Amino acid sequence: MGSRNLVKMVLIVFAAVVVLSGLSFQVSAQQQLKGKTVNINKATAQEFLQVPLITKELAEKIVKYREKNGDFQVIEELLQVEGFTRDLLRKIKGFLLLEGIGGEECTC
Repeated sequence: MGSRNLVKMVLIVFAAVVVLSGLSFQVSAQQQLKGKTVNINKATAQEFLQVPLITKELAEKIVKYREKNGDFQVIEELLQVEGFTRDLLRKIKGFLLLEGIGGEECTC
């Protein structure tokens, strides 16, 4: 087996491990919350810490952003919070609830 083939094989195995670990994270994170969601328009910084991948610093930034700008209108508005990324939103969106806009509830 040539060195190029070995490198390709190693890269394929590495990619598979990365993909599978991401799936494993999502399953274990869902098991941690056991169906609970966090309302981004009501949650305290401490409550945001229940969401996987949310750090204390980011939780505080989310709350400060909401206090300054009012309730979130859509979940994607979290991307306006410094340090919040599309990748993070994709990973945790299932743990977020948007409630408090005109009395409606949305798990968008």
